[in-house]
Amino acid sequence: MIFPELQTNRLILRAIQPDDYTRLRFLFSDFDVARMTASFPHPITDDWAREFVTRSHSNDLKTDVVWAIDNGTGFIGSIGAHGIGESASLGYALGKYYWRRGYMTEAIGAVVNYLNTERCVENVDACVFLDNFASLRVLSKNGFVPTSVGTHACASRGADDLDVQNFELKLAQPVEQPQLAVAGIR
Repeated sequence: MIFPELQTNRLILRAIQPDDYTRLRFLFSDFDVARMTASFPHPITDDWAREFVTRSHSNDLKTDVVWAIDNGTGFIGSIGAHGIGESASLGYALGKYYWRRGYMTEAIGAVVNYLNTERCVENVDACVFLDNFASLRVLSKNGFVPTSVGTHACASRGADDLDVQNFELKLAQPVEQPQLAVAGIR
């Protein structure tokens, strides 16, 4: 399968490249970024950053795609669709300098469109720490609806049970075929 590069008005969602390593490590080392993700440690180590880049290339694109978010200046964040089948789960992070510019709203919209039109995914889910108000808004702007509250671990905060809001977006609804009345011919 060929890597699915996506474009929006301002962004290119592309494969993460080895030369993204330096910016990735710098942007994701910010505690304010790491604390809003489940899996990012703090501080980000060289080994972790290299492994993140390597892992993004070793994914089976049939089930997991991780894009670099590039606004024309280079790597500014990442977004991934995981467990792609009838459903998929989103995970994403954006460098703090690029917050509040609509980039993540745009990136999520592009990924959701790809999952819907190219992969026939019917349901996309995501979970957000309850103190991540910006991400709660971004998902709502993209049509996601809250489904339940739960808990999730957060590596950077050293916590096993932080409160999260689970979200869901239904993409493809089964279309009911209208019942056709058949007139008898005499």
